[in-house]
Amino acid sequence: MKVVAFDVASSIAHFRRPDTTATQLTYPFIPPTVAKGIVGAILGIEDFVTKDRVGIQLLSKVQIISQQLSLLGKGSGTVFNRPTTIQLLVQPAYRIYYGGEEYVDMLEEKLMNHHAVYTTYLGSAFALTKPRYVGTWRLQEIVPPDSVCYAKTVVPVDLIEELKVEAGYYYQRANGFMREYLGNRAFQKSIDFLYEQNGKKIKILPKQENDLDMSVCVLEGDLLCLV
Repeated sequence: MKVVAFDVASSIAHFRRPDTTATQLTYPFIPPTVAKGIVGAILGIEDFVTKDRVGIQLLSKVQIISQQLSLLGKGSGTVFNRPTTIQLLVQPAYRIYYGGEEYVDMLEEKLMNHHAVYTTYLGSAFALTKPRYVGTWRLQEIVPPDSVCYAKTVVPVDLIEELKVEAGYYYQRANGFMREYLGNRAFQKSIDFLYEQNGKKIKILPKQENDLDMSVCVLEGDLLCLV
């Protein structure tokens, strides 16, 4: 499988959880569907639907603050400003691994030429970002090994047989990420992840199930988990 990696970063980001209303909470890192949306923006595809997969590597500490903003709202045909409490990620940075057969070649060309058709941002228009090409690899999809190993990306909980806890690590679980985008603002399935708050690689014993709906590869001795 061909895998292309690129970095995105910004001073702030907001990936709103769909189950929040008055207070707009954020996911702790970029969801896979948003990462694919960035790829769609780079390629100029407005309603981007693909079977390609993505993996998310944290390049910065997960830091969340709450801020009250005056946002533009709508009501009864009139426009008004409404105070809204919103969670923001501070100084977020991610490495996106994009693999598959549909759009990888097109993405590689765009990234290498520093070209994007549409503006790219991290969840909200006030969090602009510029994707930076990192590299391209030909990787073999593997059955998860039956030995302890480190994962370079955030790890789907369904892949973990056992977590090997290490001193000085701050483990977090993030639930309820949308998994598959069907087009026309419709999603199906959800996925939960385990990650280390400071972006460190997690040491795990993977499950040996063959029906895991994800791609597992090895890069530089570490696991890549693409969903």
